[in-house]
Amino acid sequence: MNTINLRPMRPFALCVVALLFAACGQQEQATTDEASADAAMSADKVPVTTSSDEALASYMEGQALADDLHIIEANEKFKQAVAADPGFAMAHYNQALSSQTTAEFFDAVGRASENAADASAGEQLMIAALVAGSENNQAGQLAALQELVAMYSKDERAHMLLGIYHFGLQDFTAAVEHFDHAAAINPDFAGAQNMLGYAHRNLEDFDNAKAAFSRYVELLPDESNPYDSYAELLMEIGEYDASIENYRKAVEIDPNFAQSYAGIAINESLKGNAGLAQEAADQMLAAARNPGERQGAMFSSVTSHLFAGNIEAAMKVCETMLAEAEVNGNKAAMGGVSEYMGDIMLVQGDAAKGEEHYNAALDHRLAAGFNEANQAQAERTHMFKTAIAAMIADDAEAAASRTAEYSAAAEMNGTAFEKRRVHELAGYLAMNNDDLESAVEHYAQANQLNPILLYWSANSHAELGNTDKAIDLATRAANRNTLSGNLPFFRNEAQELLANLTAE
Repeated sequence: MNTINLRPMRPFALCVVALLFAACGQQEQATTDEASADAAMSADKVPVTTSSDEALASYMEGQALADDLHIIEANEKFKQAVAADPGFAMAHYNQALSSQTTAEFFDAVGRASENAADASAGEQLMIAALVAGSENNQAGQLAALQELVAMYSKDERAHMLLGIYHFGLQDFTAAVEHFDHAAAINPDFAGAQNMLGYAHRNLEDFDNAKAAFSRYVELLPDESNPYDSYAELLMEIGEYDASIENYRKAVEIDPNFAQSYAGIAINESLKGNAGLAQEAADQMLAAARNPGERQGAMFSSVTSHLFAGNIEAAMKVCETMLAEAEVNGNKAAMGGVSEYMGDIMLVQGDAAKGEEHYNAALDHRLAAGFNEANQAQAERTHMFKTAIAAMIADDAEAAASRTAEYSAAAEMNGTAFEKRRVHELAGYLAMNNDDLESAVEHYAQANQLNPILLYWSANSHAELGNTDKAIDLATRAANRNTLSGNLPFFRNEAQELLANLTAE
């Protein structure tokens, strides 16, 4: 019997916030002849609606900063735009997308929605998509984005929004189609090249990914993010030294470009250099400018400890993260840290302790001021986590009942990500019951970006005698999805499995 011992996948997220910002068309309420001429020239782009020249100027500065992933600075500019024109719906929209806390995000989404009536039809659709996304209403989000693209088929940013929607659903082929549209409309739109690189990477089309990221660097040679993005691709294909070189280029350009320190730490961990990985995490912490960046830096330290097998040190840093989040009143962050601590305990086989952390995570999230849809999602996440805890505790009855409870809730109201988790649970349950044929069928329909799931799928295929498939899955479990928080837990096991399979 294959008793699982795993850390389930955290929700997949990619930092593409800057690419979601609205197009820079005309100032709809402007009255000058020059503004009217600009409006006529940009009639096929989503307009920007404000009556304040001061607000528009701050907004445009914010958008330029966001396009280059200077998110903190962009957020300040959008706040200035809101201060100059409190009714500026798209400034609220972009403040939400550049927000540094969950509370700020939901507050800004609400204010964007409240002021949407005075915006243009295109802006209203963008805001509707954002609101739908914040409520986990993916059907409503898609409908609004499709209408936006139909209305503004020549707006590269409209295509970007729809491409990013498909990217989030892991429909990378559809995402490439819209990113290609955006690049064709505006060959100098750097964001399109960035997202093309990521989409091709996830399709394992590494040649086209490299071409897109190279073009991104060419378009913005003096910005950090192009080098950071290219470094991620190099890390994904195992070129760790070249990846570190590009990450270092990013922080040379901008010493505050925090995520590049995290990339260096992961590379060093993958190379087996635990000390250098912690050094990079410390540098990331030293460069942190706000509580959110401090949390990110400490998480980098946690994963570095996990790669090195130092569980005690990882949990100690998690405790520090919890304490700081509590001081800052960030219940959402406390929920995330508590969940991760539960995951670590499950990997150690301590299901009871894991459940304690999951219960705390749910309490924090319900106290965080989420909307009803996100509160319901937090409750479903708790069902999912505790179902796996029951499997690890060998409580077959609880595992079956919790899996059924989660599956019913996710099928009724869950996102596409959650519905993949239905198959993830079904696969684990089938594997525990020695039904490997059913297990691999479910794994194939689950999240293919989850190293943990890939590892167990590889094991199941290996036991079924599907050696070629097992090798492919073990390779991906060990060497792909390098930014996933799941990777530290079973990378060594995946490498060992791969070595055994290729030696046969």
